[in-house]
Amino acid sequence: MPALLYRVASVRPRPTPSLVGAVVRDGAPVWCGARSMLAGHEPDASTQYRIGSLTKTFVAVLVMRLRDEGRLDLADPLASYLDAGPAGDATIAQLLSHTAGLASETHGPWWERNPR
Repeated sequence: MPALLYRVASVRPRPTPSLVGAVVRDGAPVWCGARSMLAGHEPDASTQYRIGSLTKTFVAVLVMRLRDEGRLDLADPLASYLDAGPAGDATIAQLLSHTAGLASETHGPWWERNPR
């Protein structure tokens, strides 16, 4: 997949500290490409990154695609799809718009509870 290798190699801004890109089909990786600004420290398919709040965008896009496909309604409560405990009454729209009344962070300092 030379086109994908080119895309990984040309990511901006430069230098990019570390990057892994993959293509997954039917739940299995069929291609993986990586780069690093440090020679000898190239990441691979098993490299894990902290991605933090970036996941919100990916989740929102996927939820909206499911809505467009008619597989869910934004007015549905979360409990219609998974066991969400006390958050189960919140609608998908409320979760996506951060208006469900849930705390943004758990109690305690985050960096001290996460050893990585």
